Amino acid sequence: MNRLDKLFHPFIKTHDKDNWYGYTSPRMNFFNDTQFGDTVAIPDVPFGTGFLVANRVGTMDIPHIHDGAHNFFVFTGANLDRIFEAEFEVGFCIGDSAQSMEIYHITKPSIVCAPAGVFHGPVYFKKVVRGLNTMLFYVGTTNGRVYPRVNENGTEEWLYEKEGTFSRPCIKDESKLCTFCGLCFTDPNQTDEDVVKYMEPFYKNASAAGKYKHCILELRRDEHKLGDAVMNPRCVFKGNADMKNTGMQFSINIVTKPCVLGDAEPVSNGQIAEFLWFSGCDVVEPWDSFDAEIEVMLGEDPNHMAPVTFTEPGVIAVPPGTWRSTVTVKRLGKPVCFIPFYTQDKPRYKLTQKIADGEKVLVYNDETTIKNPTAGDELYLQIKR
Repeated sequence: MNRLDKLFHPFIKTHDKDNWYGYTSPRMNFFNDTQFGDTVAIPDVPFGTGFLVANRVGTMDIPHIHDGAHNFFVFTGANLDRIFEAEFEVGFCIGDSAQSMEIYHITKPSIVCAPAGVFHGPVYFKKVVRGLNTMLFYVGTTNGRVYPRVNENGTEEWLYEKEGTFSRPCIKDESKLCTFCGLCFTDPNQTDEDVVKYMEPFYKNASAAGKYKHCILELRRDEHKLGDAVMNPRCVFKGNADMKNTGMQFSINIVTKPCVLGDAEPVSNGQIAEFLWFSGCDVVEPWDSFDAEIEVMLGEDPNHMAPVTFTEPGVIAVPPGTWRSTVTVKRLGKPVCFIPFYTQDKPRYKLTQKIADGEKVLVYNDETTIKNPTAGDELYLQIKR
């Protein structure tokens, strides 16, 4: 195994959601979410994410805020290779207070931003056809939570939870502390009518101010130039260009046959890390729906590139300054979901090794100087044309 193999992180089958009746288990998550002890944590990565897939009508979470992190929710159907055809409905609660939040209804692939310090939750999975996927992103210094509650004197008090600690009492037994077991999120015995009844107070007290409508955005369709092996259009989020004051950006690419993405010349992005996520297209069965062999060329410098090859779902984390060239889908039994992810959208530059007059030279380019992007430039630029 070469040293660069460590840059590939297979998704761990996380079973901590077994008690969350109404959700698929296991689920995929990675990076900084070590709250439950068995997830993939990558040092110095300032965000966490994963798939949380509801398979029945229900709700997720109670009103709360994150003190130091912007929380993003990306909602899609269960089949990412038919992302624009999915049927689902989400009622998302967000607002200035836990007592009166705005409720937005989402029926198309969309992203929702809950800024740090803004109340959000519950998330109401109002219509579910087989599976309703939520990709959760925490981008910031902490995903610690603050919960309001009314104490025995009738006044509001606040409970603060740091990562890995729970200070609020168990909803089922107030003599115990919450362990986030999930039993209060969805009860195996509850009916769809019970869920509707639970949501009634939120609708009764809902605000119509529209203050947070800018926090909900339908993901756009993007006609790419990556070749006919990748479905067109793809689904993209362009960061600050699409939603002000957001830094991350990503695209959801569905690869349908063996191909080579990118150019053969090694490229290095010296400013920000690049995360290359690969999974099956069926988020209900993200491992069973993955049937591929993929190779990514990586190196410490352009003259010493080596393949990192994998046959299971996972993510390649490419640190700033590390060199990368082609992404080669060598074998493909089923379509693969490929999500390049960047934590910020500041202008990027790249160094590319090319051959000029028989000699190897390094060429500098930034986003403004690439006028006629090649397939490799298209992968590099991703969604910023």
